[in-house]
Amino acid sequence: MSSERSAPVNLLLVDDRPENLVALKAILNRPDYRLLTASSGEEALRIALRERLSVILLDVVMPGMDGFEVAQHLKQLERTRTIPILFLTAVATDVRQIYRAYDVGAIDYLVKPLDPEVVQKKVAVLVALDRQREEIERQARLLLEAERRDHELRMAELRLASDRRYRKLVEGIEHVVAWSADEAGRLTFVSRKAPEILGVPIEDFSEPDFWNRHLHPEDRDAVLGLFQRALADGNDLAANHRMIAGDGEVRWFHTGVSRDQSRTGNPELHGVSVEVTALKRSEEAQALLADVSSILVESLDHRRMLPELAARLVPALGDVCLIDEVVGPSATREVASAYSKRALDAKLGAWKRPEPLERGATPDVDRVLASRKAELHADATNTAWLAAALGLERAEPLEQFRPASCLFVPLYARDRALGLMTLVSSAPRKLTTHDLALAEEVGRRAALAMENAILYDEARRAVRAREDVLAVVSHDLRNPLSAIAMSAGVLERAKAHGADDERTERLLQTIRRSVEQIERLISDLLDFGRLEAGQFTIEPAVHGVRGLLQESLEIFAPLATKKGFSLETHASEELSLCCDRGRVLQILSNLLDNAAKFTPRGGAVTVTVERAGDTARFTVSDTGPGMTEEELSRIWERYWQARKTPGRAGVGLGLYITKGLVEAHGGRIWAESKVGEGTQFHFTLPLADSTPVPERASAPRGLSVESRP
Repeated sequence: MSSERSAPVNLLLVDDRPENLVALKAILNRPDYRLLTASSGEEALRIALRERLSVILLDVVMPGMDGFEVAQHLKQLERTRTIPILFLTAVATDVRQIYRAYDVGAIDYLVKPLDPEVVQKKVAVLVALDRQREEIERQARLLLEAERRDHELRMAELRLASDRRYRKLVEGIEHVVAWSADEAGRLTFVSRKAPEILGVPIEDFSEPDFWNRHLHPEDRDAVLGLFQRALADGNDLAANHRMIAGDGEVRWFHTGVSRDQSRTGNPELHGVSVEVTALKRSEEAQALLADVSSILVESLDHRRMLPELAARLVPALGDVCLIDEVVGPSATREVASAYSKRALDAKLGAWKRPEPLERGATPDVDRVLASRKAELHADATNTAWLAAALGLERAEPLEQFRPASCLFVPLYARDRALGLMTLVSSAPRKLTTHDLALAEEVGRRAALAMENAILYDEARRAVRAREDVLAVVSHDLRNPLSAIAMSAGVLERAKAHGADDERTERLLQTIRRSVEQIERLISDLLDFGRLEAGQFTIEPAVHGVRGLLQESLEIFAPLATKKGFSLETHASEELSLCCDRGRVLQILSNLLDNAAKFTPRGGAVTVTVERAGDTARFTVSDTGPGMTEEELSRIWERYWQARKTPGRAGVGLGLYITKGLVEAHGGRIWAESKVGEGTQFHFTLPLADSTPVPERASAPRGLSVESRP
């Protein structure tokens, strides 16, 4: 304040006569006064607008604009309204002039000639008053500034307290991430639970590319666009989206954002992200199971419904879905597959798996089927292992696909292995225990649907077979019975007219053959009934292979001679079997009879036996027309016959019963054939020095459709 008082103040001296100005300057000559002069009203106004004046000494009578006009203009302007004016005059001394001076805003009226002491004292008083006014204004400004600063401080303290309460509140809520971000989207604050909820270190949140790395690729553009709209428009916005957690798991969040001004004045984005993974997964699971149930009830043909099921499971439960069915005791076969766009881009669907897929080729699949428990492999990045588990011959497509995890779900119904469902996900998604539980439920429903389809098919085939067998039996019994009746009538007439021995012998042979056909037909039907009822038994003992082959050769040699084909047997060494002699002869008889039926004159039928581990492997080969793949797949079906042969009685049970006889011994049987190259039937029987068959072994009830090595 002392420095301001020591600073000179501006005094404006206005008079049209220079000598008067000189006199005034002499009277008011002081170090703390800065004297400004003007010789006209116009000049005085210009100086007043340019300089800050403490006092104006203004001559009343001047040419042009007089002192009263100058005073009126000064009082009309905001800048000059408060400047004190002292009028100076030598002529205008009447009362009216004095009143007019006061009317236009004058402080006092001085008459010339001027008394220096009076002028000095009056000016000093006015200067002091001006300085006091200026000090008051300065104090008022300081007070306002202090009040403003105090208000801002209180607001800052209030904001800080509010932030603390807000942060304390959100940090105490589970499954909620509260955050703030600048205009560039870089996080400036995250709540304390954020690292735990998202499974990433706290320092990751401060990285500039946090959102790009952790927002799900399919949701990234939409969420970042939402942030930009909230910053630009100032509207509160919200959306559901996915994020990739630190362990690669996909998690769902509901995020709401709003714009605010930061303390620096720049716009800032505040968000609250609530994890809704459990709710979203529950909704998705219910929708998926509803769709699965709808698919599984649409058809009783599981080969039609399973491809639709696989397509629905992708990408809900992975990028690849494979469904295999169990075929026989030692193989599986793919019946359905589906691939996501990512998998198709990697050309994964173009690589075919072997069909059927033999057991032992995929140990992991074998283990799952044996244990009947689904398996989750959270880390399936080893493409060589995964290729082997899937039965792929090469791992190159998987390397481009970048697998992350996989699921194996066995399909069982009533202790019966029906198939296997395989699901594979690609990075960054990883399958979880939640996906495992959902896949197991899908597998349970799929297995029930498969069983229902199989039972329906079996029931339908049983009804059809029952009708077929009645038709076949009635037809095939009628022929030999007719032959017997005709032959008996001829014999009666021959006896009445004198018997012809040669003719009588032919008729007797016809009767014997017809009886044999009837007996064979009845025997097959009885064996079939025992197999279906689970009452078929064998009585094993030790028998030599060469003896069994010799008996079979003696039985079929006449038929080979009659039909004109060669019949040979070969045994590389003398082997002893643990078997039921009569049933093994029946196996060989059925296979040789089948070969003889289709081997043309001049052809050959060969039976070979060789050691195969702890079993003896029999092979019955013929040079007949062979079979198509469709025929080969049906040879073990009940009542099915590839071709009807004139004069042959039978209901198509021979190979079906043969298969049951082999499996009752603990062996297995399969066939190989090509059109135009003949057919080979292979079957194995246990050697006597291997684990023996129980004394009275029972054949398994019911047989699978197909059996292969």
